[in-house]
Amino acid sequence: MVKGPAWLAKLGTLSLLYASVFVTRIGFGAIIWIFPLYIQAGPAVTGIVTALYPAVEGLSALPVGAYVDQRGRRRAFLAGLILVSSLTFVIGLSNNLFLVGSAHAIEGLAAALITVSSLAMITDLTVEKNRGTGMGAFNLFTLAGYGVGLVLGVAFSQVYSGSLGDSFFIVSGVMAIAPVFAYFALREPVHSAPQRRSLKQIFDSLTGDVSSILPVWFALTIVLGFYLFIPRLLKEAKPGLAQSYISQVTPLLLLGLVVLGAGAVLFGRVSDKIGRTKTMVIGLVGQIGFLLIFPDLFQRLILVPQGTPWLDAYNMIGPILVGAALLFFFGAALLPSVLAYMADKASLGFRGATMGLYSLMLSVGLALGTVLAGLADQLGSQSCGPPCGVQGVFYSAVAILTVLSIVSGFLLQKVMSSKTVLVSGQPR
Repeated sequence: MVKGPAWLAKLGTLSLLYASVFVTRIGFGAIIWIFPLYIQAGPAVTGIVTALYPAVEGLSALPVGAYVDQRGRRRAFLAGLILVSSLTFVIGLSNNLFLVGSAHAIEGLAAALITVSSLAMITDLTVEKNRGTGMGAFNLFTLAGYGVGLVLGVAFSQVYSGSLGDSFFIVSGVMAIAPVFAYFALREPVHSAPQRRSLKQIFDSLTGDVSSILPVWFALTIVLGFYLFIPRLLKEAKPGLAQSYISQVTPLLLLGLVVLGAGAVLFGRVSDKIGRTKTMVIGLVGQIGFLLIFPDLFQRLILVPQGTPWLDAYNMIGPILVGAALLFFFGAALLPSVLAYMADKASLGFRGATMGLYSLMLSVGLALGTVLAGLADQLGSQSCGPPCGVQGVFYSAVAILTVLSIVSGFLLQKVMSSKTVLVSGQPR
């Protein structure tokens, strides 16, 4: 009788949390598209200003994790929601470079507050038998929000092409919905609150299990950075890319996000049933397979003329699209299983710090991935043109993911062996 109401209360808190994340990510998705268009500066300066956001998010991730452990999840979550909505409104007031850059940088802190506190709350509100599903649902609502936001961003860039600042006001209004609901309905989950610790002590608190999985997680974040380089590859392959072509590609992008989100929920549940590491292997096979065939798929996609009906386009691309979609779907198993594994193994009282480390590595990996993708593209293109550039980018991603996954596998085996020795050495 006691478990029923408690379970319903947790489910209600999780639902509210997912809804808040979804609404906030809509704003982030729209900003990703319209922000570079809004900055009045050259490409180099635009790149620097855009990079301030992930840089600050990465630098603040561990301190935010410590704050979340010591002062509470709800407080950090609300602060992040209010901060990002307010700063988005400020950006719309003027495209002054200093104002826009400063506000965008502080939005990185807001993103860290939202992400770290969200994942810590999900960890608190779930147990090992359903935590994978919880993390998968988080990925689903995150991706769904980004997808809706990207569609809105494309629409805003056309409707408000002469006054992009107005689009930031609308995005700010959408984001403001989340803190209002969260303030009145979200409750602080039960969790341990350690005494104030230094960052060194936080690192020391990481278990061997968490440390062993970090290489494969870092590899995955680098690969995500490689994926972010796809628009640049598309621009190189189709110079003078038209807005109509972007609109044509957008549904395919949304379809990819839907597949990834649905796969995250399904394989999150699978990881609850068969285990995290087995599910990670499924994700690795799918992800590596997709990266291997993506260069061929990419070359076929760009040869499809603008305005081609979907059925005719499919006939031109062939079965490789189905194969790529299946591998991409299986690749979705990697993210929720890694997140759930880190949450399972996080030291009690340091769950926020562990998720802060997740956020830190995500920021660093995305930045490093985009840099490495650019280098691989340049080296490949110099050898035999744009097709080799695409191959260089994604075959490099395969190498990085494979090598670091092997490192994680070796470390995991070492940790398991040491545990076996300790257990076998116990007196009977």
